[in-house]
Amino acid sequence: MKKSGDLSIFLANYSPSFARTAYLLTGDADRARELAVEALVTACRRWSTIRWGQPAVTVLRELYARFLAAAPPPAPEGHALATLPPTGRAVLVARYHDALPPEQVAMVTGLWTAALDEEAHQALVLLRAAHPELFTRNETPDPPDAPRPEPDDTPSQVPGDAPSQMPGDTPSPERGDAPPPEPSAAPPPEPEGDAPPKPEGDAPPKPEGDASPKPEGDAPPKPEGDVREAADQAPWVAPEDPPAAAQEPEPALWTIPTQGSDADEPGLRAALVRIAAGMPHTNLSEPVLTRIGRRRRTRVTLWAAASAGAVGAFAALVVIAVSTLAGNLERAADDSGTTRTPPDEVPMAIPDKLDDPIRYAYTGYCEGAASDSGDPKPCGQWRLTALSGKEWRLHTARAGYDEETLIALPLAISQDGHRLAYRHRDGSYVVHDLPTGVVKKIDIEHEETLPHLTSSPSGRYFALDFGAADGAMLDFDTGATQHVSGTKLKILAVGNDGTRVVSDEVDVNNVPGHASVATLTLQGAKGRTRGYRVDPGLLEYGAALSPDGRTLALVSADERLVTMNARTGRVSGSRTALDDYGVIAVERWLSADEVLVRQPDEDDEDAYLTKVDVRSGKSEEYGGEEWTGYDSPLGALR
Repeated sequence: MKKSGDLSIFLANYSPSFARTAYLLTGDADRARELAVEALVTACRRWSTIRWGQPAVTVLRELYARFLAAAPPPAPEGHALATLPPTGRAVLVARYHDALPPEQVAMVTGLWTAALDEEAHQALVLLRAAHPELFTRNETPDPPDAPRPEPDDTPSQVPGDAPSQMPGDTPSPERGDAPPPEPSAAPPPEPEGDAPPKPEGDAPPKPEGDASPKPEGDAPPKPEGDVREAADQAPWVAPEDPPAAAQEPEPALWTIPTQGSDADEPGLRAALVRIAAGMPHTNLSEPVLTRIGRRRRTRVTLWAAASAGAVGAFAALVVIAVSTLAGNLERAADDSGTTRTPPDEVPMAIPDKLDDPIRYAYTGYCEGAASDSGDPKPCGQWRLTALSGKEWRLHTARAGYDEETLIALPLAISQDGHRLAYRHRDGSYVVHDLPTGVVKKIDIEHEETLPHLTSSPSGRYFALDFGAADGAMLDFDTGATQHVSGTKLKILAVGNDGTRVVSDEVDVNNVPGHASVATLTLQGAKGRTRGYRVDPGLLEYGAALSPDGRTLALVSADERLVTMNARTGRVSGSRTALDDYGVIAVERWLSADEVLVRQPDEDDEDAYLTKVDVRSGKSEEYGGEEWTGYDSPLGALR
């Protein structure tokens, strides 16, 4: 199964920007490089989870969190920001270099929104006292034949709002990449009427608190619509080809405010850009991908070394032998109990009726040819692997990525492997019962956002949502569809009795430290709970509802498995750390006490399953599957 290379493209395009941000925070090129690599490795291990949201903001959040949590050593004396404490330094860099809006500055720095302005103001006072030259903007025009400044000095784009660009990401044309985007915050237009002309040369900074009246027409033009809201809904899109020098950059989707003494510091922004240019241009793709791919192999090697330590004189020989054997076993995993079809061969179409339960599915790959997702070629259709090892292709389903929205088309498999839910070629969402051949439609209109399908353990209920205002659940036994409404809702899990765990995320300004919160409710035949608020980050990896419908299993932002009372939100039980190897998703409950979690394997393509006892906190690798795709839907487990 071949995966798209958009992670490599993301790293190649954006990693220099993360390195420059880290350089401003640390003041040291080596420490900056290591900080950026660690943040990228942690965030990109779960690429399939973050790729359709705001991957740049996710990386920045990890980068700032690591910088602030590690009690960083003092910055070198020559560093212009050395006089600032770490928190104040982080706030100014996020606000003026990375061009993040206030709510995202609060998110990446971990500050309460109420404390953010005070922290920024104090940092500006300290920095202005120590380095007043940083606040003077040089407006002397360049001669006509002067070369343009290095484009990676231009903080023009908000990383979560315009995921296809990052502040200062675009390398210089001399390196063969795209030209720099225009600055996102332009000076306001000159006032009309009898206003005096603006003096040329260096203008002194405006005193703080200057509330003098301005002539009409002095305000900059307001962009049409709510550009930040529109940008938040746009997923990061991997370019089809590497950026070329002839391509024009996209316009900025968010402009830094130009009102208020602390809101607009063009001199400081320009100074930070110049300082960040001291970080040598570096592409971090290779070290990041190498570390991601090494994690599983490292675990195997450490186990082999520990086991070999008791063998005495044969230790080195045992380590070499076991490591070689482990590599051979991993390479041969696809041949163990599974007859996966090579990419150049196409399996038979699945019959209308099939008693052989489906274990997992993955998307086929067409070598050297594109496949229309709405009407995929046989080589690009979903491939279903049954418990017997036989492989089929799902010819009635759409597969791959939608060409217009670049949204992945979903597939869900019931835990018994007998029912499939997918988007049919005719555009509708259906559930197919394989033993009987019956197909029933989920009565909901498709929306141009990421669809999410989930099944109850028994496969009687299938729920569908788009992370928007409307969701639905099909009762296959009756054929009836029940609708759920909200703002940004997701149906996280469904019980065997039809009880739904629904999250609805809303933006807030009255919750300290949060720009948005999610409210969880239980909805079903037994009524509806009042709901309780949780951090949206707690839902990033999905959720699973216990067999008795009382407990939710989730993964926290620090990658610990936690259990929560589904009705009250009270967290209980053991917290099991899973951060050694990262987390992809919470899969399901195996029993009353055991939860299955999917974790990344030695590369960003395959994965393995971990079984966690929620009472004792013990975890072990689940041995029922020899091969598991990074984001392949799972059905019946062996």
